[in-house]
Amino acid sequence: MLNQLESLAERVGGKIKLIDQWLESRKNLLVTYYRLVGIKPNKEKNIPLDEKALIDFGHHLVDYLSSCHFHIYDKVITQEEGASSPNLLIGQKAYPRLEENTQKIMAFYDNYVEKGINEDTILQLHEDLSTVGELLERRFSLEDKLIQEATNSWLSHHSSAASK
Repeated sequence: MLNQLESLAERVGGKIKLIDQWLESRKNLLVTYYRLVGIKPNKEKNIPLDEKALIDFGHHLVDYLSSCHFHIYDKVITQEEGASSPNLLIGQKAYPRLEENTQKIMAFYDNYVEKGINEDTILQLHEDLSTVGELLERRFSLEDKLIQEATNSWLSHHSSAASK
């Protein structure tokens, strides 16, 4: 996922500040995710999980999801379609899928970060981290399409406006 992010950043980075901030936020989320999944509790011994890594990931996760839903998506969609567009076509296609994805990811947050880890949940944690990784990958794929469309549209709009 980090390689895909770097590839996307090379294609669209440095052109639109909002997109750059979005990609940087995603990078920070991925770094905390990778740090967390690198932790593999020894199931034979009762070794405590590094809960700081879990909490860091949880905070980055909530920050990322909140920022996307309450700030970035609206700005990207409005910029792409115009504030007066009744349909916001890009948002209509992507937003319901992103919303469903958010709900699934937040279930992980609720189960492990909010409630904490105990002997019953630690064994399930590794599997659920893998599921969250898959959900993040699907989310980033949807977001990448949104980013690419918005970037192409903005650059096209600005180059046509500049040539007038």
